[in-house]
Amino acid sequence: MTYEYRSVSFSKDVPRSVTLQELNDQAEYGHWELARTRISAGGTRTVWLRRKIMPLPAAG
Repeated sequence: MTYEYRSVSFSKDVPRSVTLQELNDQAEYGHWELARTRISAGGTRTVWLRRKIMPLPAAG
């Protein structure tokens, strides 16, 4: 299975509710799923999202 990855960062000043809403929108409309979350010492939240890459059928 092949995946496409994307990272999204949120500063510590962004409320958690806004972060969750953004991730919900990405999951619902972009078909992304949560792959990894990291909170740095400064409070920045980095989230890695992934989604499956669908292979195209062979022409012919």
